[in-house]
Amino acid sequence: MGLLDRVARMFMFSRKSPPEPVQNVDDFLRELITVAPPVGRGDYVFPNDQGGSRGFVQFIIRSDRRVIIHRLWTHQAGAGNGGYILRTLCDLADRHGVELMLKPLPIGRKPYPMSRDQLQKWYERYGFLGTRKRMTRAPQLTHSEALTNGTLEISR
Repeated sequence: MGLLDRVARMFMFSRKSPPEPVQNVDDFLRELITVAPPVGRGDYVFPNDQGGSRGFVQFIIRSDRRVIIHRLWTHQAGAGNGGYILRTLCDLADRHGVELMLKPLPIGRKPYPMSRDQLQKWYERYGFLGTRKRMTRAPQLTHSEALTNGTLEISR
């Protein structure tokens, strides 16, 4: 066996197999539709208890690990519906290892219920980090996941 054959064999055996495809976003969306059915164009409606809706969310999906929240809107500002929707999305993202991304822009008719700065602070309360141009939220570990992988720190 010549030198070229040995080098070729070494590379053949050291090649890593391609990574397994992940289903994070697919699983996130599959669970999302159990609480917020799709209504077309990437929009999902969050129903309320009276048969109406709390509001809507619209996504742009370009990755199997990240969901871009393109729009999030409610019918009634200040009633807690936006918080309900965002908490639901954050919980699902945490469960499925999905990063959330958005641009904190007010939408709808003026006067907007919140300015860009107020929106940025509102999203920060839910774990989003970034600037007025782009904010992201990495998936958070649950208490049981932190115990399982040994990252939970107990302070005294």
